[in-house]
Amino acid sequence: MLPSQLLRARRFRDRLTLRWATGGGEELALAKELISQFRPGRSLAEVHSAVEEIEEAYGAAGIDFKLVRGLALILERRCSFERPETRVSPERARLAVYRVVNRRFHGFASGAQREEALRLAADELGVTVEELEEALWADSDEALRLAEAELPDPEGLLREYNLSLLQTALFRSVRLTVETGSPGWQVKRLLRAVKALGLMYTASRVGGALRLDVDGPATVLKMTTRYGTALARLVPRVVSMDDWRMFAWVVRGSGSWEGRLSLRLEVDSSHRNLFPVAREPGWEVEYDSSLERDFAIACSLDGWRVEREPEPLLAGRSVLIPDFLIQKGPVRVYVEVMGFWTPQYIRRKLEKLKEVERPVLVVVKRDLACAPVEEVARDVLYFEGRGDVKPLLERLREIEEREWNRVVSSGGLSGRLRPEGDLVSLRDLAEGHGLTPEQALEIADLRGYRVVGDHLISENLLSRAAEILLSRRPGTVGQARAALEEIGVAGELAAPVIEAVGLKVRWRSLEEDDAEVVYPP
Repeated sequence: MLPSQLLRARRFRDRLTLRWATGGGEELALAKELISQFRPGRSLAEVHSAVEEIEEAYGAAGIDFKLVRGLALILERRCSFERPETRVSPERARLAVYRVVNRRFHGFASGAQREEALRLAADELGVTVEELEEALWADSDEALRLAEAELPDPEGLLREYNLSLLQTALFRSVRLTVETGSPGWQVKRLLRAVKALGLMYTASRVGGALRLDVDGPATVLKMTTRYGTALARLVPRVVSMDDWRMFAWVVRGSGSWEGRLSLRLEVDSSHRNLFPVAREPGWEVEYDSSLERDFAIACSLDGWRVEREPEPLLAGRSVLIPDFLIQKGPVRVYVEVMGFWTPQYIRRKLEKLKEVERPVLVVVKRDLACAPVEEVARDVLYFEGRGDVKPLLERLREIEEREWNRVVSSGGLSGRLRPEGDLVSLRDLAEGHGLTPEQALEIADLRGYRVVGDHLISENLLSRAAEILLSRRPGTVGQARAALEEIGVAGELAAPVIEAVGLKVRWRSLEEDDAEVVYPP
């Protein structure tokens, strides 16, 4: 983006038209001349002086000074600068000069007195006058020297300028609307970008096109600069698509945005050649924030299967893109992690959520909240990170119990589960019906079965186990395991089965061979 004072635009009634750099002969010549000034080894002061001369020369030819400064600023941001090395630090050099001036010239020196003061200070520091003068202000920005520069060609510079111009205008927008009929893979990438940047939006279908209505920075009461930067990072993704139309309401003037004049800005894909092609953004990572990562970890630890960015859901004519889907068997909960938000944004979001008829947990980052979100949402959790795991798990268990009861009462599960065979793994039984082991156990028909460890064992098999143990009287759990395996009891179930038939195990160590089977007298 550019500073707002460098925005080049024309206003006609309620319309705002940006003054693009279209690549004419004078603009290309200007871009080429500016690029030539950013040579390694030059000081920032020298670069700024050269830019001022170029601005004056091109200004006489009718080129707007805002264009010159905007192009120069983009080039400067592409450079890395370093401070010059000096014999003494700038702080020591200035302190020595100040001491001499205060001592010899009562706080002020000019002309010959200045020269004498520099000489005396240089002698005190053991350097030459030239070395002293180099050190005096070596820590100022103007003294920085250009070390490396990754500069575009003239055409590329003008395209970067146009992108920055559009981003600058949108920084003062109330709302940005994007309509696109681009191929599906481009649309999906756009939706992922909107979610990844934490923007407040609603999505809908208009004919065969996708429409995104994104709240602008001017509506956000807190973190406006941060939100505006996030919106600016979306723009390269939009303008690199095959087919798009973008329009926004941009505010003018000061005071609250509700009372300011709004101008309509429109841009579409017929302008696509004015912008650079977006490179793959560095922010597309597995999780967009530590808050999302911590949330996903906490859910996984409690047995939820976490799906990041599930496929968009249809909500009437709208599209809903939740941050997460967490699932335990048939219990499915969609999760919206709120970064930037306003009550109006949440109301719009919840209107869509009602249409998909799915439970939604709204996870709110408290320090970005604008008002109490619980006023407009049922399931809300203020979650800061790993330190908030306990309230998160409590809320998830409440939701899980409620939704499980809803699934059971609605007849979503066909009858009670009936285990088959003498030894049944709860996990296998659950997976066969799309349930968790806990859910399977809750609805299983346990007549004739006992729960032993993580298995269901028939009363018949337990009777046979008791008979073989009492008749052979193995002394250790290890010996009992061998006997129980003869009748089909898995070895890892030896200790639980011994206790299930009424015997006891006296553990002397963690080794089963050392654990004693205790029989009644």
